[in-house]
Amino acid sequence: MAKPFFFVIQSWMLEDMKLSLSDAAVYAYIHGLTNSKELENPGWHGSVRRLATVLHTSPSTMNDIIKRLKSKAYIRAVNGFILSNINRDVTPKTPIARNPDNH
Repeated sequence: MAKPFFFVIQSWMLEDMKLSLSDAAVYAYIHGLTNSKELENPGWHGSVRRLATVLHTSPSTMNDIIKRLKSKAYIRAVNGFILSNINRDVTPKTPIARNPDNH
């Protein structure tokens, strides 16, 4: 059984990268695997069909998402692994509460 793994859709993926929620979810999953400190070989290693199964979407939808992310150069394929190209993981020292509706 695989180790438990979680991924986070970060606000910069939606706001700065202008990704739809489904594209952001796939990107966040690949980003989490790419930047994992626990994996010997970082990134997604497997078929797009398997990735669709893992993320509970259809293979055709996953193919479309992967094509969009590649066309924007947000992900790349290297030696059978899909890796993210952008790393903006910054944990603030002090938690920041932000609600744009209050401005």
